[in-house]
Amino acid sequence: MARKTGGLSKQMGTNGNVAGVVKRSVSRKGNPGEQRERAPAAETAAAFLDQQFPSCEAAFLAGSASRGEAGPHSDLDIVILDHALRPYRASFFLNGWPIESFLHTEASCQEQFQIERSKGRPVLASMVAEGNLLKDNGKGIGLKELAVQFLARGPASLTADQIRDSRYFQFDLLDDFRDARSEEEAMITLNAMSVRLMDFLLRYNNQWSGSGKTLVRAFRSFDSGLSDRWFQALTSYYQEGDRRQVIRFVEEVYQPLGGRLFAGYSSWLDTGEPK
Repeated sequence: MARKTGGLSKQMGTNGNVAGVVKRSVSRKGNPGEQRERAPAAETAAAFLDQQFPSCEAAFLAGSASRGEAGPHSDLDIVILDHALRPYRASFFLNGWPIESFLHTEASCQEQFQIERSKGRPVLASMVAEGNLLKDNGKGIGLKELAVQFLARGPASLTADQIRDSRYFQFDLLDDFRDARSEEEAMITLNAMSVRLMDFLLRYNNQWSGSGKTLVRAFRSFDSGLSDRWFQALTSYYQEGDRRQVIRFVEEVYQPLGGRLFAGYSSWLDTGEPK
């Protein structure tokens, strides 16, 4: 198959300058990346509900804004409960704030909780449990209590097959990292391996996981010493090009589980057909 050479790479040119490409596709009005004066978070969230969802039954302000920790580029995460609406998410901009809204019914919230339990990443459950109630007809506080109880029970335990999969694929990535032909290959491989490793350690120990910054926070909360060791290993590679600490750490993690798994491993291929 011929490799495509058009698109973004072609527009960027040989100097890799993407600025001209991006500027044409970004609206200046309501750009969340811009620095600007902003109204208080709670005030903006209340105004947003009045404008967009005045008949909702309950609403939660979640994320950093609900904790008073919002930075200059933070957005407002608002979970909205309304039985008359089909569940969906939508983005808005108001009073200098980017707003991410998540529309749910009681039933869809509970369904999503169970999906999150299986994946081990409690996105909606955390927003409801930790968020501040902006509006409530009585259903919001009940859902909040349910979310708190749900989080306390923890995620679904990893199955024996999931543990076997991790032993197989992590060492496959580790071999790619060892033998990477360039630093670019090594960095991308290590990025993938790092996310999988932290997620596995959390899930194996029946802890909630996350993605991006929430994964890092969950890992540190679980075991700060282990987190320090892993990020020191990453720093050793990224700053000095030394891969030994990363390799040693991964091997130590899986050693109690039997270490590398290769011969004898098998799994179903995802063909879309029933197994």
